[in-house]
Amino acid sequence: MPLNLIQRIAPQEYLCEENAYEKLADGLKGRFIRRVLFLHGTKSLSKALPYLPDLAREGIESIDVLFNGECSHNEINRIIQIMKENEVDAIIGLGGGKVMDTAKAAAYKAGAYPVILLPTMASNCAAWSPLSVLYSDEGASLGHEIYPHPSSLVLVEPRVILDSPVDYFVAGVADTIAKWYESDFLLTHAGANRLALRFARDAARVCRDIPLQFAEKAIDDMKNGRLSNEWLNVMETNIMAGGLVGGFGDEYGRATAAHSVHDAITSRPETHEFLHGVKVAYGIMVQLVIEEKWDEMKRLVPFYKALQLPLSLADLHLASLSDDELKVIAKETVRPNALIHLHPMNITASKVFDAIVRLEDWAKKNHYAKDTYLS
Repeated sequence: MPLNLIQRIAPQEYLCEENAYEKLADGLKGRFIRRVLFLHGTKSLSKALPYLPDLAREGIESIDVLFNGECSHNEINRIIQIMKENEVDAIIGLGGGKVMDTAKAAAYKAGAYPVILLPTMASNCAAWSPLSVLYSDEGASLGHEIYPHPSSLVLVEPRVILDSPVDYFVAGVADTIAKWYESDFLLTHAGANRLALRFARDAARVCRDIPLQFAEKAIDDMKNGRLSNEWLNVMETNIMAGGLVGGFGDEYGRATAAHSVHDAITSRPETHEFLHGVKVAYGIMVQLVIEEKWDEMKRLVPFYKALQLPLSLADLHLASLSDDELKVIAKETVRPNALIHLHPMNITASKVFDAIVRLEDWAKKNHYAKDTYLS
């Protein structure tokens, strides 16, 4: 049976170099954009401001809008209303993943407006991928939406990202390695050797190999303000390689079990202090238990310890949950339309619950179940 793969590979234009923001005005004018909505967070704007051009001097009107904090339906609708009231030609999203996802969602729903993204952190592949992860106003995951057109322009100023919070960078590394573990089983069982799937697998391998080899040094360089080659490679892997997996692989390069576990545990308020990638890292371990890949889990332990990623429920402040509460999480993990159903195995709620319990036993037996990892 032929595979109906759709490739949404990359932004139309991408630039990562010092002084990249100096290309912004010409990039807008080259797209006949004269009035733009500029969506940003407070902290992200303060970091980026020294490098941003004066758009007004270039004859471009900018409607400044402060992001409310969640990529929710209410926030998306608010941005759409502002876009239409001000008759803008495009939207700029400056900030982290939720800002960029909101910009992409609002641009598409308002009528496929051009999107220009200026990521200020490398915590995920939001700057690369034509999709948005949606949340409730309270921060609970609602799933994701995929859009039929890519962002028009992405400008990465490495010095801004180097000055961003290190914990977001670490979460980005964790989210990136998930691309390998979630797509590995999918691509192995695709049943076809299409060229796009080979590209997806190569990109997924990069998502695993570069972080495992260079992330520790990159994090140390970031803490010390060193714009090293190792840091640049890991930073771009977070932004670019993760997006390429799904861009080439389509449904065979999607997030699956690890992200479904993440989505389920976001319903617990105890986990709201932990970043997306940190919770995904726990989901990777649950997925590997389901797949019976114990050797791979042991291989990952030194990496998890070095980056202070969770290996047990205690590391996410969930050690006190009862079996009934864990069963609610397991049931939420396999809710209808959950990403886990893309996994080739028939994963049920009972299998997820069993995997969580077995992971706890494994962590305790090997002395990994310590709350100190995330202190």
